[in-house]
Amino acid sequence: MSNRYSACQLADIIRAFHTDIPTIASNTWKARTLYALMRCRTAEMGGHIDRCDNPDCNKLHISYNSCRNRHCPRCQGHLRERWIQDREKDLLNASYFHIVFTLPDT
Repeated sequence: MSNRYSACQLADIIRAFHTDIPTIASNTWKARTLYALMRCRTAEMGGHIDRCDNPDCNKLHISYNSCRNRHCPRCQGHLRERWIQDREKDLLNASYFHIVFTLPDT
């Protein structure tokens, strides 16, 4: 069974709307993140050339550098999901409330 849809990466979507990033992103941190995801594993990030050690192959392989952003599904997305699943194992079957209060230093 063949896939009717071509693989679309998040970077492709960001690249299609990259001129709107300054208006979409509410702060510079979000804009920098979107720009990093757009450039991830492209020639813009630089890269390196590897030669296969296998004598039958002996081909050159170009590998582009990743953005290493924690929000990037290509780079850190799977690690983030694994971390969340590991933390969920530690949760008790009870309601949680986050409360912040201060105590005097004495």
